[in-house]
Amino acid sequence: MTADRNMILAGMNGGGAAGTALALFANVGATMPADATTDPTVGAGGTAWHDPGWITEDGLTRAVNVDTNDVKAYGSSVPVRIIKTSRTTTFSIKFLESNPVSLAIYHELPLGTPAPGDPGITVDDTDGSFDFTEGAARSQLYAAVFDVVDGNNHVRAVVPTLEVTGQEDFAAAPGAPLTYGVTMTAYPGSDGVAIHWFYVLDALATGP
Repeated sequence: MTADRNMILAGMNGGGAAGTALALFANVGATMPADATTDPTVGAGGTAWHDPGWITEDGLTRAVNVDTNDVKAYGSSVPVRIIKTSRTTTFSIKFLESNPVSLAIYHELPLGTPAPGDPGITVDDTDGSFDFTEGAARSQLYAAVFDVVDGNNHVRAVVPTLEVTGQEDFAAAPGAPLTYGVTMTAYPGSDGVAIHWFYVLDALATGP
């Protein structure tokens, strides 16, 4: 292929009608989308998916950590082989809203199935109050869909199983919003797949 500036993508929007849904979360076992553009919140099983709301301008970060074993040989100053012993893929995102969905994920609580608005945290509709606890370590698994949209271009990561494995500090500073940053590790399924990536590139379209 020749150089094509139309192939240079940027994170302009998220998914959803408003373009703000950078991430959607559900409990493990939810119906996963099988392409780049289908809205998982629509149709059968759609109520299982939860939108955590606004995300900070940092957006979404995917990182990979690979552990290796360097095999050295006599007479060589560089490894003659590098054996990869493990590979971990993580997603980092920071929630800007203090809502029941973002707080449930930040505190590793289950997401309720009768969404929207009432996940594992139960809200008193009369005054908008709710409560939850923290203490011992938790292990809560989620499914996630991450959408990055640039015009007619769409990049989607579908993650059937992931877990919060890192939390940013809760910090209350004068004149600053409360944010909830999490790092989530993607786990492979029985097929060995941890993340299914989907791309739609408008520059490759040849149809009418």
